[in-house]
Amino acid sequence: MKKLIKTIQTFFISILSYNKYLKFYFINKKLKKAVTNKTKERLKLRYEITTLIKKYTKWDKDNVSKYIPLDEKTKAEIRFQVDLKFGKQMKALNVKLNSKLQVV
Repeated sequence: MKKLIKTIQTFFISILSYNKYLKFYFINKKLKKAVTNKTKERLKLRYEITTLIKKYTKWDKDNVSKYIPLDEKTKAEIRFQVDLKFGKQMKALNVKLNSKLQVV
């Protein structure tokens, strides 16, 4: 009798563990899709920000050579334009701009 109860108990435990496995499997599947979508959006935003920064550095008349670093006034203007154009997206995707105007 004890052997029968033990086998029934192990049978139900295995069914419960399989249900947990399926639940976590489907959750992981959804998470993978969400993570890849978010990384695609981050890469797209980083590309747009770097193209905007390159465009503004070409417009700067004081920056004659590409080897001379930008002055603080120009960096502040570029940072303001980037924040104005992409501020909400940057906060949503947790993308930041450091002092050297590099996207982090």
